[in-house]
Amino acid sequence: MIRVWIETASAVMRAGLQGLLEGSAGFDLVESPSQAEVVLLDELPDRPVLAPAVVLSDEPLNWRVLRLGVHAILPREAVAEQIVAALYAVCAGLIAIPAESSSWIVPAASEYVAENLTPREMETLEMLSEGLSNKQIAARLHISEHTAKFHVNSVLGKLDAATRTEAVMRGLRSGLLKV
Repeated sequence: MIRVWIETASAVMRAGLQGLLEGSAGFDLVESPSQAEVVLLDELPDRPVLAPAVVLSDEPLNWRVLRLGVHAILPREAVAEQIVAALYAVCAGLIAIPAESSSWIVPAASEYVAENLTPREMETLEMLSEGLSNKQIAARLHISEHTAKFHVNSVLGKLDAATRTEAVMRGLRSGLLKV
């Protein structure tokens, strides 16, 4: 059971949210915010919240709000399934936002990466996607194995990838590589 505190100035809104949660399995409405695992608000907080919060608001999401403890923000017209899913996500330690709000958190990777990868790094990324070793990359590009390793490390750094596989996955997701 997820312990939820509903905080709203409107009695009608509170009754509606209570009805929604009482009709959904897995939620226990608590008597105070200190008992809650998740707080459900109908407006952005102006002070830090005691537990991770799900907010119903038409205000834009920003870093200030995240620092106050908001872990999910949904439009006021969110349907019951979205509210329930956000509560479960926040309780699991995730952040939930509408897809249309994600652009300020996650920059368009293909634009950012494509501008920063050199043509040689793009060739290296393509060879990584073929599963080639540093030695094979060096032979294909007619460079030393040391230089090939340098290019691979540069690609990993620019894609913020820990492994060759992760670099290829980021390249695919960003549109740099085609399947």
